[in-house]
Amino acid sequence: MYRFFPVLASASLALTLAAACGCSEPGPPRYRISGTVTYQGKPVPIGSVLFQPDPAQNNSGPVGSATIRDGVYDTQREGQGFSGGPQIVIVEAFDGQNIDPDYNPYGRSLTYGYMEPHQLPEAETTLEIELSERTR
Repeated sequence: MYRFFPVLASASLALTLAAACGCSEPGPPRYRISGTVTYQGKPVPIGSVLFQPDPAQNNSGPVGSATIRDGVYDTQREGQGFSGGPQIVIVEAFDGQNIDPDYNPYGRSLTYGYMEPHQLPEAETTLEIELSERTR
């Protein structure tokens, strides 16, 4: 029995190290992104940010996403990290008022069609987004 202990200990250590390395999620690495979203200088009450790899710039990979709450978003808090490189950033922003669960569950839309290209690093980063009237 004792002669198998080193083999079992080595196998257990290898499994522990593999789990600690994060080897469970296949595909390209994802990076954390966080920041603020404002509309006319004020924090956006609620919404979402999508990070779509830009196919026109030969970038592919998983889409990243984050929920905006009180002007702040963080893929580590709510969402999934982005893949880095050229991205199309898409924002949906709402005022959070006069909520109707059937018609407008997040209130009135503050912007329409915010889609902007951004070159993002292949590393954890921040991105501050200011929405304007031109996106309405």
